[in-house]
Amino acid sequence: MGEKGGVSVYGLGRFPVTLYYEQWIRLLDVSDGLRAFLEENKPRLKLKTKE
Repeated sequence: MGEKGGVSVYGLGRFPVTLYYEQWIRLLDVSDGLRAFLEENKPRLKLKTKE
């Protein structure tokens, strides 16, 4: 947790992603729909392979 109350996630890209409480709750509230969207569109999305 940062000084300003945000929670950061590292390792998703070049820079950390920092969200605040309300943003995390909103994201978690739509997580099932987001997962379904990603699965439905998987053939159209770029998948990064592990090296």
